[in-house]
Amino acid sequence: MTQLTVLIGTASWTDPEFIKAGWYPDEVKNDAEGRLRYYAEHFPMVEVNASFYALPTVETVGAWTRRTPDDFRFFVKAHQVISGHPSEPGRLPVPLRELPFTPDKRGRIRKPSQELRDAVIDSLLEALGPMGGKLGGVLLQLPPFVTAGEAQRAEVERIIARFAPVRVAVEFRHRSWVAPGERERTMDMLGARDAAYVCVDAPRIDAASAMPPIVEVTAPELAYLRLHGRNADTWHTGKTVAERYDHVYTRDEMAEWLDPVIAMAERAQEVAVVFNNNARDYALRNAADFRGMLAERAGR
Repeated sequence: MTQLTVLIGTASWTDPEFIKAGWYPDEVKNDAEGRLRYYAEHFPMVEVNASFYALPTVETVGAWTRRTPDDFRFFVKAHQVISGHPSEPGRLPVPLRELPFTPDKRGRIRKPSQELRDAVIDSLLEALGPMGGKLGGVLLQLPPFVTAGEAQRAEVERIIARFAPVRVAVEFRHRSWVAPGERERTMDMLGARDAAYVCVDAPRIDAASAMPPIVEVTAPELAYLRLHGRNADTWHTGKTVAERYDHVYTRDEMAEWLDPVIAMAERAQEVAVVFNNNARDYALRNAADFRGMLAERAGR
């Protein structure tokens, strides 16, 4: 079988759940530099979740880059202003807070102006400069209230174009994007811009925010899979990420994704597989187990 490039890791290396679960040894659990070095010894990639809440500095990104092997990959989550989530203005650098936006009742950025959104994109790209080839791409995770439509599609296209030539993977969180008659338009839009459709594993429930397990490869360089767990009880009620994604995958559940991931890897140069079930050390355990299962299946 042709050599497949599948990078398996977790959504964050800094999650406090990992520390509480005891995954990090005592000598590094309280050391930011040591934790990243230790993580990178065990996994070849990671999703940067902190960038969703606050733009990183060039200095911070440079430190991350120096602490990881040459072939390590970072997939960086786009800031919430970029993706359209409500955001506290105070989370932005001072100059960006002066740019126009429509606030919600709590004073949060509800609808950023194009000027503000573009400025945040440009600031993120500038900060990510030190990563160089270690930057695997940017994850654009849309809010579940963003439904498919011409205006929404046009704005996603514009965001992808603004990030060019950095690769973008788009995670839709409302089923309207893959509904009959819309799925083809969604995939064509991503394919025309070499952006990756993010395949999702989520609870198998009839809810607009629980995306079905659709397998698509829309870009020749990158395919993407995010596994959120299958806890239907906490999908809408979990107050924290750990509560919402409180699920440890069984081997049978993970086995469902072995052949699809291999098929994705045969069509894309690189596949990112991210376990986001960040309760306790579930994601870390599942990522390690899935890597072993995939190696066994691919080598048969």
